[in-house]
Parts: sequence; structure tokens; C-alpha cells
Amino acid sequence: SDMSKALQYLPTPGQADLLEWLRKLQVRYHSPIDFKRYELCVTNGSMEGLSKVFELVLNTTESILVDSPCYSGSLDFLRGFGANIISINTDSNGMSAEYLDNILSNWSDLNTLPRVLYTIPNGSNPTGASMSLERKKDIYNIAQKYNLLIIEDDPYFFLQFKKLVPSFLSMDTDGRVIRLDSMSKVLSGGMRLGFFTAPIPLWQKLVYHQQVTSLHASSLSQMVALKLFEKWGLSGFHQHTEQISKFYENQKNLMVNAIKKHLNDMVTFNEPTAGMFIWMK
Repeated sequence: SDMSKALQYLPTPGQADLLEWLRKLQVRYHSPIDFKRYELCVTNGSMEGLSKVFELVLNTTESILVDSPCYSGSLDFLRGFGANIISINTDSNGMSAEYLDNILSNWSDLNTLPRVLYTIPNGSNPTGASMSLERKKDIYNIAQKYNLLIIEDDPYFFLQFKKLVPSFLSMDTDGRVIRLDSMSKVLSGGMRLGFFTAPIPLWQKLVYHQQVTSLHASSLSQMVALKLFEKWGLSGFHQHTEQISKFYENQKNLMVNAIKKHLNDMVTFNEPTAGMFIWMK
């Protein structure tokens, strides 16, 4: 029975039917260019996946390029690793491609050139900024030029208020993107369910790492999610995420109106197009 399956150990990447469903989800929302080159793995929330990815890449590189300002949870983790954190300026469209190219083109020692770029492209924590498609293409071109691996940490993807902007995964012709997805904002934070999509050579290393550290994400949470997804189907899931993004858009409108009413002359801010954060100066 489903219940007895939910109480057993699982293969590290996750419950087979759930993985199949998540693959369909990635095709529906990202239609990756050559999806045979990627595999998925379910994690205890996307933070576990992210920490595994950081541990993998910081094995081989000292420096990592990040949004400035950047999510404090990621910064704390990277600092604990003694990583050389290179902050890239952001504007209302997220990471500045111009600033990034400038940093890399002026890098003096090619042996220490950063190889990894970490970004939250939608509704970034803490700035609330979201990358436009144009900006993503520019950043991807720079990643090709300098052979960078892109860590696309996208927990707020489904919390975009207008049309969903295509992801880095959707434009990845070279297999240089590791994408992290979260179910915390869509289903429940307490379920601790996330997953990553990675090119197979990197995926294998990440799965081994997960196997020896946490074995696999909770079987019970995976079964609950699977049953919910099967009941909804892809169209039901889509409707659910649209309702959630409407809820957050409404919260955002209330907050923006309150700021304009009470703090009008005192602060500047960009109105976010996704997520749950507003950055005021």
C-alpha cells in the first residue's frame, strides 16, 4: 500500500513516481533544450540541495559570484566554508550583467577566475528583484564566455505575479545550470520538500553526497506530495500556483500602498514583480 511505501527507505534521488511527476513539471514549465542530459533529486527542502551544491562546487573553486545584496542564509553557509564571495551589484532587474562582465574581464589571474555564479532570479531575498528574460540571456552569454556554472536558486518561481519569465534551465544549451526548486512556498514549508535538476555528471556526485549525509528526503513527505500532485494533475497544480501568486500579489499591493501612504517621502523602493520581499532604502 501507499502507506507502507511511505514508511520505508527510498532510493536517494527520491520516490520513482514522484520523480516522474517532477520531470513532467520541469518539461511543462521549462521545456529544457535536451532534458536527457539532466536528472532530478528530491531533497529535504531546497536549502539541503543548495548546501550540497555549494559543498560540491567549493571543493574545486575558491571564489563564487553572488547577487549583492544576497540571501543571508546562503552567505552564512559560504562564509562558514571560507569561500571568496564576490558580490555583483544588482538593480531592479537583478544581477547586473555589465558589472559581472566588468569584474570577469578585469580579473588578473586566470587560474583563480571564478567558475561559479549563484543567483535567486525571481523575487530575490532580500531585494525582491526579478531578472527579465533579456537580463537572463545576457548573464547566460557571460557564463558561456567565461565558462561559469550557474546555480539557479528559484524558490519563488511560481510566485511571479505576471507571465512566468523563462528560467536559466530553459535556455541552457551547454549543461551549465543546476536548478533548485522548492515546494515550501507552494505546498508547505514544514514538509521540507525541494528538488534539484542537474546535468548528469554533477547530479551523480550530488546524489552520492546526499546518500552519505542524509540518505534521502522524507518518504512520508514525498508520498503526501505525490498523492496531492496525482489528484491535481498538471492543470490543477497550475491553478493552485496561480492562486498562491495572486495571494502574494495582493499582499504586495497592500504593502506598497501602506508604504506610499505612510513613508512616501522617507524611502525609495522598487515594486517587486514576484515573491514576498520589498527592499526599502
